[in-house]
Formats: sequence, structure tokens, C-alpha cells
Amino acid sequence: MDTSAEAAAGAGSQFSIHRLIFEIGPGLLLSFAIALPVYEISRISSSLDPLALSLILGMVLGNVLGPAVARQPGVAAATSIFVPAGIVLYGSRLDFQIFAQLPVFSTMAVLAAVASFFVVMLAGSKLMGVDKSTGLLIASGSAICGAAAIAVLAPVVGARNRNTSVALIIITTVGLTGALLYPLIGDFLSLPVATYGFFCGSTLQQIGIVRLAAAHMGKEALATAVTVKMIRISMLAPVSIILGAAASLRVPGRKERGGSRADLFAGRPAGAAGGAWRTGVSRAWFLPLFVAVAVLFSFFQPAIGMREPLKPLASICMSMALASIGLTVNFQSIKSAGSRPLFLGFAGWALVFICFLFVMVPAFSLRG
Repeated sequence: MDTSAEAAAGAGSQFSIHRLIFEIGPGLLLSFAIALPVYEISRISSSLDPLALSLILGMVLGNVLGPAVARQPGVAAATSIFVPAGIVLYGSRLDFQIFAQLPVFSTMAVLAAVASFFVVMLAGSKLMGVDKSTGLLIASGSAICGAAAIAVLAPVVGARNRNTSVALIIITTVGLTGALLYPLIGDFLSLPVATYGFFCGSTLQQIGIVRLAAAHMGKEALATAVTVKMIRISMLAPVSIILGAAASLRVPGRKERGGSRADLFAGRPAGAAGGAWRTGVSRAWFLPLFVAVAVLFSFFQPAIGMREPLKPLASICMSMALASIGLTVNFQSIKSAGSRPLFLGFAGWALVFICFLFVMVPAFSLRG
């Protein structure tokens, strides 16, 4: 009796090892094979975002290798493991002490820019009929920190992989456009160096794009831009809490297209079992850890000193997560999203940066 039990246990162990190596292993290795080279490439220039590059390369490989890749258990495992792990580790990159490095007026102006992006993008997505999850992700990527904000908030709002991919591609496209236009705008308007840095840091998307555009006017503009941008990045923690709470507390309303609002918001099929509250909590279980890590690495030693050594690990984890997401997305699904999300990304960004340029920037110059 004992012998047969031991044999069964041994067989189960062998099966688990076999499954890990031959079923889950290839998908994990493929995600890692994308993320690691992309991270190394991103070290060449700070303007190269490893998260966006991992997603795009994952999409290309997924479409070249065929749909069988998307069905690999290891690809799903990479998403389920490295999305929460990368998000929690990304909390170590937030620094709430950055608020003490800018005058109160400048800080309030930056927070106004963040709020403006959300208001404009969410209103625009409703007017244009853009999918709610896609609109939230475009708004978050525009307002906070580009690809990182989208990666962190996608599971919170229950976005599908297609929504995440669409938002990331749009934010990257808009950001690169800004990197080309801002130096021309700065020269044409003869903006002071610090003012130009303030403008870049307040209205451009990814930190790499901010650095690329601000470096046009030298180290002073770059330092101002990065400081301003870090304030926007620090807003990722409170925004994630707000969106997580909204998703968790969202109660089923009237039926829409055969399902509740909560089901549609979460990207679930109509009639899915379970309450909206339980679904929201299960989606956002990592948020308390993310916020706790952000607070720990902002105010307590020796955690503060470990921020830089942890950056590569956080980037690689997030890159693996986005590579695995990219492997599951086909180009046809991106095409089916239409041009409205792209128009939303460009129009919302243009409206905010024009208002900011002609209202906040002059005020900053007078105060400076």
C-alpha cells in the first residue's frame, strides 16, 4: 500500500517536472529571450523603452511563429507570474520625496497636467466610442509614465491583452512624435531652458522620451524635466489605488448587451459568475504590496540605497510580462480596433500640451 502511494507520488512529481520543462519551459524561455536582449538594447539609450520594445517584439514573433505560440502554457505562466512581480518591484522606482524638490506652484501645475490628461482622454474616449479599458490605459499612459503605467494598470482595470497592446503602441507613437516636435517648439518660441524642461517633463509620456526631448537644451533643462517627470511617475501609486477601488466597488447595474456593466468593465463574458467586488479585489491583489514597496523605498534605509540595484530586475520582469502579452496578440486584432484610439491619443495629448504651453508655461516663467 505504501509502495503504491510512493510510486504514485513519484509519478506525479515526474509529471510536474516533465510539464515544467517541456510544456511551461519553452514559453517562459521565449519571453525571457525577448526581455533580456531588449533590456540590454535599452541601456544603449535612455530613450529606448524596454517595455514597449518587448511588447512589439513579442507581437512580431507571435505573428511570425503562428497562433500555436500564444497557446503555450509557458506564455500564460509568464504573464501570470511576471505581471504582478514586475509591478511590485516597480514600486521600488517610485520616490515620494521628489515632491520636496519643486516649488509648490510647479508641483500643483504638474498635478494639474496629470488631471487634465485623465479628464480630456476619458471624455474623449466616451465621445469617440473608444473601449473603456483602452481609454483608461491611454489616459494613464499619457498622464503618468507611458508604458509602465499601462503595464501596472492593465490588470487593475481588467484590460484584455489587445487593449493593452493598442494603448502601448499609441502611447509610444505619440511620445516619439513629441520628441521630434518639442525641440522645434522650444526653439521657435525661444523658451527659457528651465521652462522648456518643465514643459517636457509635464506633458511628454515616457521618461526616455522626456530625456530625449529635454536634452536638446542641455543639462539644466534635462534635470528640470526629469524632476517634473518623477512627480508624475510617483502619481502611479495613488492612481492605481483609485482605479483599483473603483473596480472593486463597482456594483452590477443595468444589463448592457446581455451582461452587467461590471462584466463589461472587467472584460469578462456576459453572465460571468462572481460579484464585481470579488473580481476587482482579485485583479488588484498586488496593489497593497506595490504601494508598500513604494513607501518603503521612498522613506526608509537601507531600502532607498537598494533602489538602483533593483532597477534591472524590475525592468526585466516587466519586460517578460509584456513580451508574453505581445506573443498572444495578432496584428488583425490590433487593426480591428480602428483609428479612433490613435486619434484619441494624439488629439488628447495635443489639447493638453497646447493649453499647458499657453497657460502654465508662461506662469512658470513669471514665477521662475
